[in-house]
Amino acid sequence: MTYYKTHQNSELSIPKSGKIALSLAIIFILVGLSVFYLMQVNNLVAKNFELHAFQKTLQQSQEKIQALTVSLTQTRSLNNLEQAAKDLNLVIIEKANYLKITPGFFALSE
Repeated sequence: MTYYKTHQNSELSIPKSGKIALSLAIIFILVGLSVFYLMQVNNLVAKNFELHAFQKTLQQSQEKIQALTVSLTQTRSLNNLEQAAKDLNLVIIEKANYLKITPGFFALSE
């Protein structure tokens, strides 16, 4: 019968300097990932603040547009037009007569 020598310790036999190097590499990777995560979170927060600033600017612009629309509507209102007509001494027409054009009859000028 042939007997094979088996390891008493089931762990891989890694030299002590290799274990230290592996531990340091894992620590550096974790620190690097942590720094990368913090940078990404910082960028996200900065973009969020920019978004809120743009939304505030948009809201202010919409309010300004609405105020200008109200002002324009008031300017074009019938009362203002009547007052402008009086100021310019225009005649108010009570009843409008429209010219009826029969299709097919046109006057030609020479």
